[in-house]
Amino acid sequence: MPERSELHGYQINANDARDLAKADLIVGLSPELEPWLADWIKANHREDATLWLTLEARPTIQVIGKQSAPDPHVWTDPILVLKIIEKLREKLQSLYPRASMEDGYNQLVKDVIAVDNILGRSFALIPINQRRIITQHANLGPFAHRYGLTIASTILQSTSTEAADPSAKQFSKLLETIRIQGIRVVMVDDGQNDTIAQQLCRDTGLPPPLQLSFEFLEPKGLEGGTWASMMLRNGRKLQAALLKP
Repeated sequence: MPERSELHGYQINANDARDLAKADLIVGLSPELEPWLADWIKANHREDATLWLTLEARPTIQVIGKQSAPDPHVWTDPILVLKIIEKLREKLQSLYPRASMEDGYNQLVKDVIAVDNILGRSFALIPINQRRIITQHANLGPFAHRYGLTIASTILQSTSTEAADPSAKQFSKLLETIRIQGIRVVMVDDGQNDTIAQQLCRDTGLPPPLQLSFEFLEPKGLEGGTWASMMLRNGRKLQAALLKP
C-alpha cells in the first residue's frame, strides 16, 4: 500500500499485478478489507499462494445498542498483531526453511509488547466515565476492547469510510447519544470528509473532531511511519483528548 493510503478503496495497477503474478506468497489481512486483492487472486487463480491473516474469529465491533459484527481492523490491538506476526512467521519458515528470521521476529514481538504496555498504562489513567467515544466508522473495535474504551456509536454505518452519510434520523440519534452518554470525543479518520462530525461537535458544544490516522502509515522517517509509532501517536492523541476537563 502507498503511504497515507487506506485499504478500503485501493485499486490494483499494472505494476501491482506484475508483482503479484511473480510472488511466491501473497499476504493479505482479509478479503473483507481488501476485496480488490481478493478479486485479483480469484481471477488469476492464486489462492494456493495466498495467506489471509485474519480469517479466524475476530473481536466484535463494540457499539452500544447495535448488533455485534466481526471487526476486521485487527492491527489496532497489539495482542492480535502478535498472533498475525506468528502466523506469518510460520508460513515464511515453511516456505523458506533455511532462512534465519528469529532475531527479526523476536525484535518485532518485543516492539509490539512495548507498545501495548505504554498504551495500557496511558488508558488506565482515564476515569471509567470518560471512556466513551464516537468514531467516524467502525474501525476501532479491537483497540477499544483492548484498552477498556467504549464506542458509543459510529457516524458511518460501516467498517469502511466509503459508506453513505447518515440520514437525518441517524444524525438526531447521534446528537442524543452524545448528550445522554456524556461523550467527550468525536473521532474522525485523518484525510476523510469530516463535515458531519464537525456539525455534531458544533451542535453539542464539543471540541472539534479529533483526527486520527489508524488507517494508514506516514512516509518512512516520519512519526507514524511504522506500526509502532502510528499506534503510539494516535494513542497519545486519543488519551489526551479523553482526559481534557
